[in-house]
Amino acid sequence: MGNSKTNYTVPFAIMSFLLFLLGFVTWINNILVPFMKTQFSITESQAQLVSAAFFSAYIISIPVGGIVKKIGYKKSVIIGSVITGIGCAIFVPALSIGYNMVLGGLFITAIGVVVLQVAANPYVIALGTPETSASRLTLAMAINSSAAVLAPIIGGFIIESSNGNIIVHENMAKIMFIALAGISILTAVILVFMHLPAIEGEEDNASNAGAGRSAWSFPHLILGFLAIGMYMGLEVGVGNYFLNYVEYNVEGKTMAYATMILGFYPAGFFIGRLLGAGLLKKYEASKVLLINSFICVALLGVFFLTRGSSFSIWPLIAQGLFLSIMWSVLFDLSMKDIPAAAAKLGSGIICTGVVFVGIWMFIMGKVVDATGTVLADGTIDAASCNYSAAYLFFFFFYAYIIFFALKGAKIRKQIA
Repeated sequence: MGNSKTNYTVPFAIMSFLLFLLGFVTWINNILVPFMKTQFSITESQAQLVSAAFFSAYIISIPVGGIVKKIGYKKSVIIGSVITGIGCAIFVPALSIGYNMVLGGLFITAIGVVVLQVAANPYVIALGTPETSASRLTLAMAINSSAAVLAPIIGGFIIESSNGNIIVHENMAKIMFIALAGISILTAVILVFMHLPAIEGEEDNASNAGAGRSAWSFPHLILGFLAIGMYMGLEVGVGNYFLNYVEYNVEGKTMAYATMILGFYPAGFFIGRLLGAGLLKKYEASKVLLINSFICVALLGVFFLTRGSSFSIWPLIAQGLFLSIMWSVLFDLSMKDIPAAAAKLGSGIICTGVVFVGIWMFIMGKVVDATGTVLADGTIDAASCNYSAAYLFFFFFYAYIIFFALKGAKIRKQIA
């Protein structure tokens, strides 16, 4: 894949910045869920349509993979940056006009993010030797996580609580999206004048083994697509329900406190990915994935044993440290032995798994709504809901990831 004599520092830095950008846009959704719930006076399941609108855009990952294959990585990331900027700009009028327009802006933003995601991940994998690909992608995703640390800090300026009431600041939210739109468009303009080395589809040993096969014929890739869907339910699920869980289910804690503490969750991703980049050079990726999954299950058990207490917050936050390496490891394991000619389509297939997030969050929101009290006007009393019920789904998600680490990632028999 990559030529060892080529200096890939600059292209790696560019792709890492793009992952930083899409990371912030993605992680700010954790703040947007309670923000929209208050801004438009909607139910929990309706607020979770923020995630549904954003992550449903990943359904186009496969055709995007075909586009990336046709026009190349550079043009793809330029287009992705422009679309992201347009989507963010739509938020400015949408916050005053209505929730449906907000969801439309989210969907368009997410289309841009999908293009960036589908192009950036395989490009980073190709920037060097196959032996260090998981480590390299994990390092790039650590930079992505630094944006996730920033998101709750910025989010604190657009939402807060006072005397048990959630207060949103519409004008601050508009300023945030204007800034995101400007950064995205400026990035696209800069990329036009920058050189990104082409990653050719030459055949190495791994490619030769699967030459002529379609990406669809690799069972471990299809199982990896499902694993990404399960993983994203975990990554997004912690944050999406955390603020309301702390505000309404943990006695004596406020939304301001929850927003501050939530910053430790992506910080765990950042630290975990920095450590993981080194560990994955020494240890087999599937074993690291397996150990981290079992640790997360144990933390989840502690959470349910202590739920409602101040201590229960920390087993949720700690999951970020161990979830941190899962995206890059799942992606890398799913792409192993995929021929270079099928890599871009393969990336699209895997990224399509993200679309499951919208489904998971909506269903989890419905479960939470079912635990609340229906008021006389037909709305659900948010303070009466049991938000910890959403986290029961995590046991299912982890069970599948453990299967993939033990068995799924190793299946190579060709699908007819």
